[in-house]
Amino acid sequence: GVHPTRCSSEMGETDESWDEYLDQLKEVIHKGVEEGKIAAMGELGLDYARLHFCDVDTQKRGLKAQLEIAREIHDLPLFLHNRDTGTDLLDMLKEHYFDAGGTAGGVVHSFDDSLELAQQFMDLGLYIGINGCSLKTEDNLKVVKEIPLDKLLIETDCPWCDIRTTHAGSEYVETKFPTKTEKKYEAGCCVKGRYEPCHIAQVCEVIAGCKGITKEEVADASRNNSYALFGKLSSNA
Repeated sequence: GVHPTRCSSEMGETDESWDEYLDQLKEVIHKGVEEGKIAAMGELGLDYARLHFCDVDTQKRGLKAQLEIAREIHDLPLFLHNRDTGTDLLDMLKEHYFDAGGTAGGVVHSFDDSLELAQQFMDLGLYIGINGCSLKTEDNLKVVKEIPLDKLLIETDCPWCDIRTTHAGSEYVETKFPTKTEKKYEAGCCVKGRYEPCHIAQVCEVIAGCKGITKEEVADASRNNSYALFGKLSSNA
């Protein structure tokens, strides 16, 4: 899939370049599905916080085109991006995916919006993805506290979205990793400001802390939800 901020740079500026790119995208997806190498379509969606990369109309055009492809591949869930868009992503998903026959569902990742919007996404059958960007403020934590475990997925969005000491969720972080400031690889050491897959333990700890439940409950729920959504993953892995 094509990230909303990259629709212009990836698809070009002419109708011909868009058609060519989308044809290539469909070919890659169909081949990947046949070979069992693709578990979801994305990251696609809308991002109004970074319009200097791509304007609203182009983002919407790119999203609509990708949702049309997604409807053709009925068992491929969506990995969705939503940033500062009000209900625009919700409305487009309803019109161009769910009301048009889309059935695979998906996850709205890195969610940092209101509980009302989260509920509207969940009402469509979508999961809510939580990472460090979802845990910055007290309001964020209040939203996360109310998201049902059976609709929750945890993630890091590495190398971005680290949990910082200035974030409201940091009080619940238990696991720490050796970290240095120099951005040069060193075995057994993380780099300050760069999230790694191992940091998913911290996301789990913050969610458990603000919900008042165990880390094991959060981890088990997220794992089961991952298997339920990304059906091509093996639950025996």
